[in-house]
Amino acid sequence: MKIFSGLIFLALILIINGCNSRPTTGVPVEFSKACAAENEKKYLEVSGFLDDKGGVFCSNRSGRMECSFNLRETPTGEKKLSAYIQTGTSANSAEQLPKGYSREDLKIRDNAGNIINLADKVKVTGELNTTGDPNVCFINVTKIEK
Repeated sequence: MKIFSGLIFLALILIINGCNSRPTTGVPVEFSKACAAENEKKYLEVSGFLDDKGGVFCSNRSGRMECSFNLRETPTGEKKLSAYIQTGTSANSAEQLPKGYSREDLKIRDNAGNIINLADKVKVTGELNTTGDPNVCFINVTKIEK
């Protein structure tokens, strides 16, 4: 009977964890169409170039410690959306930055755990949030791929 109860408990834990996990795949969307109102709360894949925008703000605004970067359509382009990346030292994360950091201190890891070069084009996956303005939106990143 103890084994049966233990198996039921384990099954419940796995179900609960499965319900709380975020998808790792999204619907591919062109950069120019990402911030459309119909994409609100959808898991999308958007390609672009990550940028620190001259300063990175990190906070615990959504229940996870994350830092805000720009995802730009081109390396120096005007079109951008905010990309919130969880802090950490594992795959799909950005290391917390020291005060007075330099660009060399930026360490963002892709899905394989490798540090990416900000000059490399990446594909980010995550839940998109819009503001009503088609030029202002943000994505809560769950996956980064080169």
